[in-house]
Amino acid sequence: MKKEIKEKISPRHVPSKILAVADIPYTINMKKVEIAVKRTVQGESVTNKEALSNPESLEYYKNLSELAED
Repeated sequence: MKKEIKEKISPRHVPSKILAVADIPYTINMKKVEIAVKRTVQGESVTNKEALSNPESLEYYKNLSELAED
């Protein structure tokens, strides 16, 4: 997958880690909420959870060992 991204998009867009996840948080307008995931992974609080259609999905990202800094 990383090779495909590197060749078809650019090396700059290759993620350091690729994980399969159980759920992805979305807004009520069905937009992905990457910033909320990033804040959750970093241990920060997420404001405006009311705007999410599935706020419970953020629980998955708390203390996710695969995302720990190397």
